[in-house]
Amino acid sequence: MALSASEILDRALMLSEQMSGSIERAAANYGLTVPRLELLFVLGLQGQCKQVELAAYLDCSPRQVTALVDGLEASGHVERTMSPEDRRVRLIDLTVESRRIVDEVVSARVALAEWLFEGLDDDELQTFGAMSERLISRMSGRSLVRLPEQ
Repeated sequence: MALSASEILDRALMLSEQMSGSIERAAANYGLTVPRLELLFVLGLQGQCKQVELAAYLDCSPRQVTALVDGLEASGHVERTMSPEDRRVRLIDLTVESRRIVDEVVSARVALAEWLFEGLDDDELQTFGAMSERLISRMSGRSLVRLPEQ
C-alpha cells in the first residue's frame, strides 16, 4: 500500500529529528553547541576565514558569528590572527585540538552515511538526494552551500 503525502512527511520529520539528535549528541560529546560545531566544521572544510565569510557559510548575522567566535576563542577552539593584507581584518582558524575534533566528526559523518545508505543502489541514493534538494529549496530554507568534500 502506498503512503500518503502526510505519512511521507511524518517519516521525513522523524528522520530529521533523529539526525538532529545525532548532531546534538556529537556536539555535546565535545562540550560544544551545535552552532559552535558547525562553525568548526566550516573552518575545517574551508580553512582560515574572515568572520564575514563565516556568516555567509553559516547563513547567520555577523553579530552571531562574533559571539560564536568569541566563545570558541575563549575555550581554545579557534584563533584570531591579523590578515597580512589588511590589519583591520581578523582571520579565524582552527586550533590543533579543533582540527582533531573536525577530523573525528568528518570520519563519523562518513561512517554514518555509509551505514545509513547501505543497501541503496546509486539510482535510489541519487533520487533521494535530488528530492531532498528540491524540498529544501521549496521550503525556502537554508541553502546548502556546496563545500568541498574531504
